[in-house]
Amino acid sequence: MLLKTIRLVKRKQLAAGSVLCAAVFCCSFFSGNGIAFSIICAAAGFFAGIAAYPLAEKRKKKKESKMFDIDMADYMINVSLLLDAGLTVWDAMRRACGGNDISRPLYRELNKALESLDSGKTDDPVSALEKMAAECEVPSVSILCGMVIQNHRKGSVELARMFRELSVSARNNRKLICMKLADEATTLLLIPSVLALIALLVILIAPAVMMLTGI
Repeated sequence: MLLKTIRLVKRKQLAAGSVLCAAVFCCSFFSGNGIAFSIICAAAGFFAGIAAYPLAEKRKKKKESKMFDIDMADYMINVSLLLDAGLTVWDAMRRACGGNDISRPLYRELNKALESLDSGKTDDPVSALEKMAAECEVPSVSILCGMVIQNHRKGSVELARMFRELSVSARNNRKLICMKLADEATTLLLIPSVLALIALLVILIAPAVMMLTGI
C-alpha cells in the first residue's frame, strides 16, 4: 500500500519533500536537539513539502495565466496589423512573436510551437496550435488557437478584423487584471506598516511590563 502511494506522488513533490526534510533535520540537529526529535521534525518537514508543492504549482500556474492575458492584447493587435500589411496568418503570427521576451509565457509557448513546426515534430500549423492550446490550458490561448484553426482559410482582411475584435476584449481583460494586481499590491504594502506598529507597541509596552513584574 505504501509503495502504491509513493508511486502516485509526483517526482517533483518527492524532491520538494526531500529537500525540506534534509533542511529541517540539519537545523534541528545542529541546534542541539536529539536525533530522535530531529528525525520526527524531518518527517514532518517531508510531508509538509509534499503537501505544499501542489499549492505552489497552482499559484505559479495562476500567475502564468495572468501573464498570458496581459500579453495577449498586444500580440493580437500586432498580428492584425501584419495581416493588414498582406502577410498570411502563419507568417503574421511568426513575425508578431519574433523579438519579444521569450521568458514571457505567451511568447515562450508560441516559440515552442513554431520550433516544433520548423523541426518537423509537428506536421502542420493547425496541429501545433492544437497542441499548444492543450498544453497551456489557458482560456485566452484556447480562444486564440480556436479562432485561427477555424478561420485560417479565410482572407487576411477578415482575419485581421477578427484579431482586432479579440484584441479589444483582451485589452479590457488586461485592465481588470492590472486593477486587481494593484489592489493586491496595496494590501501587501500594509504588511510592513502593521509589523512596524506591532514593534512600536512592544517597545512602548515592554518597559512598563518589566517594571510591573520586577524584571
